[in-house]
Amino acid sequence: MTSTDDIALNIVRAIAVVEGVEPHELDFSLHDHVSTDAVRSLAAMDHDDWKLTFEVPDHTVTVDGRGAISVDGDLVNRSETVRSDEPP
Repeated sequence: MTSTDDIALNIVRAIAVVEGVEPHELDFSLHDHVSTDAVRSLAAMDHDDWKLTFEVPDHTVTVDGRGAISVDGDLVNRSETVRSDEPP
């Protein structure tokens, strides 16, 4: 399970990977399209039997209780969302 502290950031990073940009270069804020508090609350649940799908500009994003993030139906690997200057 992904830490509740970084699940929203991981979603932003996954979208940025698909867009081919850095997260701060996205043309929108995630919280304008989904409640990041609600996503964190889902991630904090004791079980991982949930899935949330929402839309952001030009993409459909799905995140599940195991921390898997798909953008437009394609799973974005966790290793793709980690910057090279931060620990995995």
